[in-house]
Amino acid sequence: MKNSIKYLLLSAAALAAVSCESWLDVTPPSEIRAEDHYSSAEGFQQTLIGCYLAMGETDLYGENLTWHMVEMLGRQYDARKNTAADDYDLDRYNYKTTKSTEVIEKVWEKSYSVIANVNDALDHIDRRKDGLDSVNYRIIKGELLAVRAYIHFDLIRLFGCSDLAGRTDLESRHTVPYLTSVDKDAAPQLTYAETLRRMIADLTEAARLLEIDPIRARYPESIYTEANVDKFYDYRYMHLNYFAVKALLARVCMWEGSDENKHTALLAALEVIDDPASVGIAGGLTLRTFTDSAKAPTTEMCFPSEHIFALGVTDMAKKIASNLNREYSEQDRQYRTLCIKNSVADDLFEIKGAGISDCRYKQLYHNTDYWPEGTKTPSKLYQQTSTGADYRHKDLMPLIRLPEMYYIAAECRISGPDKDLGEARSLLQEVRKARAVYEELDADLDEAGLMAQLEKEYRKEFICEGVVFYFYKRLGYEKLPRQSDVMSGSKVIDDAVYMLPYPDFEIQSGRVQ
Repeated sequence: MKNSIKYLLLSAAALAAVSCESWLDVTPPSEIRAEDHYSSAEGFQQTLIGCYLAMGETDLYGENLTWHMVEMLGRQYDARKNTAADDYDLDRYNYKTTKSTEVIEKVWEKSYSVIANVNDALDHIDRRKDGLDSVNYRIIKGELLAVRAYIHFDLIRLFGCSDLAGRTDLESRHTVPYLTSVDKDAAPQLTYAETLRRMIADLTEAARLLEIDPIRARYPESIYTEANVDKFYDYRYMHLNYFAVKALLARVCMWEGSDENKHTALLAALEVIDDPASVGIAGGLTLRTFTDSAKAPTTEMCFPSEHIFALGVTDMAKKIASNLNREYSEQDRQYRTLCIKNSVADDLFEIKGAGISDCRYKQLYHNTDYWPEGTKTPSKLYQQTSTGADYRHKDLMPLIRLPEMYYIAAECRISGPDKDLGEARSLLQEVRKARAVYEELDADLDEAGLMAQLEKEYRKEFICEGVVFYFYKRLGYEKLPRQSDVMSGSKVIDDAVYMLPYPDFEIQSGRVQ
């Protein structure tokens, strides 16, 4: 892990990539001494936006932790057939090959690089508190704590054990380092239980600080006028805002899986769903509703009105061009294309029954001829080249969307201390109806039946978002859908598949996985 901290200086072009207006004059030096950099709110804002930009890069959420590597691990695409493809080994869970190791190590290094920048800013913000107004201090610190928790959480989801709710060694087994300071000495590894406690503590404090977040519409706009003179607090859905922190808390508590934390997850998810003041990209954080005949604008394939937290990904069209494009070169066809067979999509969406009208099937897949039997390419992240009113959604990568809160709440109602199967069914049906699936779920569905429906909804809803693999891992699935495409269908899936290996340099320095 690299200990040196480089301050991220942002150009106007980089800021445009995240859809923000130009709010920053960049000085020529590549690094600024900490005392100068953090002499005003602008320095903290630079570091924070720099962290979001870094999160949107290819090695993290611009590709590998969303639509590519993690989505492949969740068997959301057809298996690679060409052994020369760069991701062939990853697709088969061969994590120790040269190509796989390179990808995995970059995820680790880039993640901890973002965390280091966050910790550096946090190290200074309390010392500079007297020089910051309350709005800047509370929102910036709240977001920094949330970023730290977000990155650490995905590290534990990738490099940690599966099915924590079914384990008895959380108080003794160690997991990924949870870094809270900038220190030349290696941080000690903590147990799973202690790491999750620290994560939840960071999120709890972040939520407290972000109670003042303008996204909540609790305070008069006038209190933000001075702090927002450079438009830093516009586009709140592209920051880890108050509702994003609550949504992330729900994720973390579900991952831990105890009855106590499932109850906390339910309350957090319902707050996001029910809060009447939540403000999304177009006046309300609401499910994007379709009818049978409705057609989503090309720029709304990723359902921007549902974004609780999204990143701006620079040149997304170039990043997805060879993998998720609608027209492929022969080289793309052989090595890069990510698609799903027509027969698989038809079965998943149940098009011979209630799913025939599902907008996700009708609008989020594009027919291609990648294989003779017919395939579909996911269109969720397709980037149009024209400009216009709808162009404002270009380059968006959703990281948390509203349907996930419905699914978390539904799962908490299926089993646990807040069990209510009727309410679980209603929550699932609300999303289904928004997707133009009008046939109601069977009122007699038991726990197993509702969980089967929940799995289908995750698979249909989150194509290209890197969510489904974590669903399987959290619940300890011993079989994966389409498993036989890449391994024996009878193989029991365990942590050899679910856990990415620590980089060799971490093991050599004494880390224990």
